This record gives sequence, C-alpha cells and structure tokens, in this order.
Amino acid sequence: MSKSDENIDELRTIMTEALLKMQKLCEVEKVNFLPFAKIFVHGVISTAADLAEAIEPNSGTVLYADIETIAKNGGIRSIESLQRQNGGLEYSISDIKSGDYAMAMNYLGQHLSTDLFKHLHELPESMRKPEMLLRAVEALLTNLLNQKFGASHEVLDSFCEHVHMSLKDLVNREQNPH
Repeated sequence: MSKSDENIDELRTIMTEALLKMQKLCEVEKVNFLPFAKIFVHGVISTAADLAEAIEPNSGTVLYADIETIAKNGGIRSIESLQRQNGGLEYSISDIKSGDYAMAMNYLGQHLSTDLFKHLHELPESMRKPEMLLRAVEALLTNLLNQKFGASHEVLDSFCEHVHMSLKDLVNREQNPH
C-alpha cells in the first residue's frame, strides 16, 4: 500500500469516527442525524477551503469546484476509482485524459458558457442581452491577458487567428456534414 493510500485510509478513519460520534450524539439527544451531518460536512468543507486559501490564494475556489464535481460524479468512490486508474492523487475530476486538449477546451468552454448564461439572468433586466455575454468575454479575456501573459498583444493576435480558424472550420462542417 502506498503512502498516499495510507493517508487516504487514515483520513477516512478520522471522518468515520467523527460521524459515528455524531450519530451517537443524535441518538442520545433524539434528533435527526441528517441536519447535523450537513453542518459537519459544510464545516469541514469551509474550514478546508479557508485553510487552503491561507496557504495558497484562490485555492479555496479550486477546492469548492472540485467538491461540486465530486458530488455530480458520484462522490468519493468515483474519485477513488479515478485515483486508482491514474496512480494516486494525479487524476482529472472530469475524467479528461492528459493531453486531450480538445476535450479540455470544450469542457471549460461549456462551463464558461453555462455560467455566463446563468449569471446573465442575475443582472438587471435591461442588461440581459446577448451582447452582454460578449462584453463579459471581453472583460475576462482582458483580465486574463493582463494578469497571466507578458506579451498580451501577441497572445491576443494568436487567439484571434485561432478563433477565425475555428469559425471557418464550423462553416465547413455545416456545409459538408459528413
């Protein structure tokens, strides 16, 4: 058994012991277990996110996103399966294979699109226009280029070339479906 597996087993034991103590407490107090379990889980998650943030800024957001994906994909057992398939803690929560850039780009693009549409409806009604989605992408791109890339204008030029190629490819696929 690897050190990673031992650590995961130890964490599972600690969590199980805590939940069993909570269950006993609920039985003694004659209260419903589920609300207490939810508070416990929320407390563990938020405390872990706060600790992660203190160690590495913005890592709390990553942790919350990981937890959301875990919940959508069937919980810890699905993660353990991914870990076993990919060797320990190196795995993709979305089950995207290393080097599959097309799948990764589409995955991120779908999530960006979903979030943009979802949050568009949180704006004042007068601002809920398709053009606002484009303005949001402009703001995102501007901030990314400014914060993450030194040669932002060159990266933008390359980005525009790729968008033009993708648009041409879409037109070709529409004209020649097979």
